[in-house]
Amino acid sequence: MVKTLIVNCYLKSIKISELYDAISKFSQCEIIEYSNVDLIEKISKDVDAIVLSGSEARIVNSQHRERFSVVVRLIMDLEVPLFSICFGHQLLCWAFGAEPAALKEPVINVFENVRVIEVDEIFHGFREGDVIPLAEFHNDYVLKNSLGRAGFIVLADSPSCEVEAVKHIRKPFYGVQFHPERIRIGERVEPSGHKIIQNFFKNVVKS
Repeated sequence: MVKTLIVNCYLKSIKISELYDAISKFSQCEIIEYSNVDLIEKISKDVDAIVLSGSEARIVNSQHRERFSVVVRLIMDLEVPLFSICFGHQLLCWAFGAEPAALKEPVINVFENVRVIEVDEIFHGFREGDVIPLAEFHNDYVLKNSLGRAGFIVLADSPSCEVEAVKHIRKPFYGVQFHPERIRIGERVEPSGHKIIQNFFKNVVKS
């Protein structure tokens, strides 16, 4: 079975059991706090994939970005597949030169209707134009017009966010603004997020 390093990007060391449970369906995994510099660099050399979690950190806050300099360095040195979620997605895009911005209205703990623009490895089984309900909780986003020069292709968008999913044109790096690990909000259950995670491991990591 493949091995995955999950980098916990939450500033307050929040437990990310929901993400761990979702990833562990498809891979052995270990969680490391983003601030554990030495351990991240050591373990990242011996895994098949890396996942960056969400965070309460704000990508538009320069002090917050500075706290993640070790993660940015990890991203730039990586050769293994990378799957980054919410803040992790924003950090990935920013590391390559894309521009973040704050949403006019935060999207708080709802299922957003995410539209597939391009079918690729992580959207295998869906069709172009499909609308998928996926969990979201974020204040910031990545500007679409900054992604081309940063080397990313937009894979999905939504009514609330012009960039919901990206892939890098040269590296096996993916970013999603939504939280695919979260399939339940209140009484509503929408399982498509786990299908996207499965696609990453099956079609990108090739587990």
